[in-house]
Amino acid sequence: MAADIIADNVVIGTSLAAVEYAKKNNSLILFNTAPSFFSFKKLASEELIYEKWQKTASMLSFNALNPFGDKISFIRVDKENIQVVCHNRKYNIIYKNIIFFDDENIDNFPFDKIPLLEYRVCDWFKVTSGTKHEHWLLETEDRFVNKIYFQKKITLPKYKDCVSESFLNEEELNHTDYSPTMSRLKTIDVMTRAGILGTKHTKTYRYPIKMDLLERQVFKIKEEIVDKKDNYMLDTREFK
Repeated sequence: MAADIIADNVVIGTSLAAVEYAKKNNSLILFNTAPSFFSFKKLASEELIYEKWQKTASMLSFNALNPFGDKISFIRVDKENIQVVCHNRKYNIIYKNIIFFDDENIDNFPFDKIPLLEYRVCDWFKVTSGTKHEHWLLETEDRFVNKIYFQKKITLPKYKDCVSESFLNEEELNHTDYSPTMSRLKTIDVMTRAGILGTKHTKTYRYPIKMDLLERQVFKIKEEIVDKKDNYMLDTREFK
């Protein structure tokens, strides 16, 4: 099969670590999954991860190192070439080395499957009562609703919505005790115990805190592994 692209080093992954490695080493990058980030997660420098990712990914695209963007639907790794399907067309990439940052959606992945440790679960809520307070973060000692982040409403910046962050195993993720409904109830309870009040109705009465689920995001947290085999390298460590 004729080569559409020839590259010494190919990076496969969509994490911040993957795009930063590709930038540092001027390497071609293939996105094996859609980029997905919890928007409140920060680096040690306090910079938001998704903002740094956007800057680096844009730089890679500008330098023609990310030719397919997020349009890849299939990746197969063979001994001397990578087959990529994008927009129902097959492309052939001849390579010397591959650096893997993940194992999702890769046919013929040359390492053992990366163990899944747990899930980061983020429940985004539209708050309709209890929107005005001084808090930006509430923390608990529980893994379920471990943290509650608050953000300004886009159209009403004096008021706030929130997102609860939990860490669950696979059994918990599929159990009704850890459903979005239970997350909403626990989030309301944590906010109430923190002294947050519902919307004022009369001089002596306030409505209870109320909110509706907008979206549940689920992120896989996998074991951090560094391994090497022939001309393949695997590095699943988080970028710090």
